[in-house]
Amino acid sequence: MLVTIVSTTIGIVCSAFFSWFFTYRYYKRSLADQAREASAQISTIMNAVGSVQQVNRDLLLQKYLEDAIEEHRRSGSPIRVIDTLDSLTREEKAVLYDKVCMRVKGRPGKSNPYKGM
Repeated sequence: MLVTIVSTTIGIVCSAFFSWFFTYRYYKRSLADQAREASAQISTIMNAVGSVQQVNRDLLLQKYLEDAIEEHRRSGSPIRVIDTLDSLTREEKAVLYDKVCMRVKGRPGKSNPYKGM
């Protein structure tokens, strides 16, 4: 009788241990899979956000170019529009001025007020 109780107890303990062990391993592997998948999704989202920001920046620069061309055709110089663009650096303003001159006149401007200062 005692042997039966001991063997039954050992069986239950071993069964519980193996059940816990495999559950623990599955849980750890599941966490690792979730972390890997979340990292991949975050990377995808960050790339999408970065490309959207770049597209928005390109569209904004295109709008600035169109406004400057319109001002150049109206008044003969794009400087008044370009001076109002506080979001652009001096180098970006110089590039914008050159692009406007190339689009309107077909040649670079004689003097770029945004270069060399």
